Amino acid sequence: MDQEEINMIFGKFMRGKKVPRLWTEGVGLGLYVARKILEEHKGNVWAESEGEGKGSTFFVEIPVY
Repeated sequence: MDQEEINMIFGKFMRGKKVPRLWTEGVGLGLYVARKILEEHKGNVWAESEGEGKGSTFFVEIPVY
């Protein structure tokens, strides 16, 4: 993924640029809901990628009290 796509995919009803071609199911709410739940728990979720076609890594951070 490029940086523009990484910034976009955590939005409501957003999916990756190539997803409609490869996978027709889903409405683009999974990452949005995950981000909202983590924010409510003072956590964070983000993605990193070296570029298109090189894979992506998703991170979840949850504070321990």
